[in-house]
Amino acid sequence: MSPDEQVLYISGVVEGLAYARYANDNKATDGMKCIYDWFYQKDGTLLKIQSAFDNFKDYLPGAVIAAMVAKECGR
Repeated sequence: MSPDEQVLYISGVVEGLAYARYANDNKATDGMKCIYDWFYQKDGTLLKIQSAFDNFKDYLPGAVIAAMVAKECGR
């Protein structure tokens, strides 16, 4: 994937995880906000995700991002 395609793909995974958290939390927004803030506001998150992809090549990208979200925002 090109760098632009990677960002779009990762953003889509983050959006899916954020919505899943919102739905799982009975429409409470705290968990979803944590995920959005982690990805869109915290400096260096995209680079950390890309580095994690390199370090965990045996795992699917969505699983890698989900693990990072769980570490940052719980569950």
